Amino acid sequence: MPRAVFVIPHHAYRAEELERPREALAAAGVEVLVASSSLGPASDMSGARGCEPDLLYSAVDPSDLDALVFVGGTGSAEYFDDRTAHGLAQAALSQGKLVAAICFAPSILANAGLLEGRRATCAPARRAHLAAHGVELVDAAEVRDGALLTGRGPEDSEAFARALLEALA
Repeated sequence: MPRAVFVIPHHAYRAEELERPREALAAAGVEVLVASSSLGPASDMSGARGCEPDLLYSAVDPSDLDALVFVGGTGSAEYFDDRTAHGLAQAALSQGKLVAAICFAPSILANAGLLEGRRATCAPARRAHLAAHGVELVDAAEVRDGALLTGRGPEDSEAFARALLEALA
């Protein structure tokens, strides 16, 4: 059974960017785990109590997963300069795993050095940041470039979920 790990910010994650893809993957038989910087209940962008993570993101082993997905929301800035998150993404990609990010979260991948010279999309508020990191920006719901998949934002969560499923197939 394929396994996907979604990394969410502990505060201010986009619920639909977690829930829609998580539900689609689970329905297709993918084991889905949620990781964060704390094991207590996370809060979504509205401030409401949200998901309870299954494990700490620092405990994720890239060799035990098929896809690593960074969920967006303004809280994803928690990982923008986080060396552990960068190392996790770098290790997963070097092992040929699918590495994905949506909304604000592609900035994590850009700061990890994974998007330079690659095609990607992100939330409009993060486009200048990605461009400064040498990313070829594409205005689309989702963009796949090899083992990297990026999504634009919450309104594209279903398209992002379909692209995740297709990439894992």
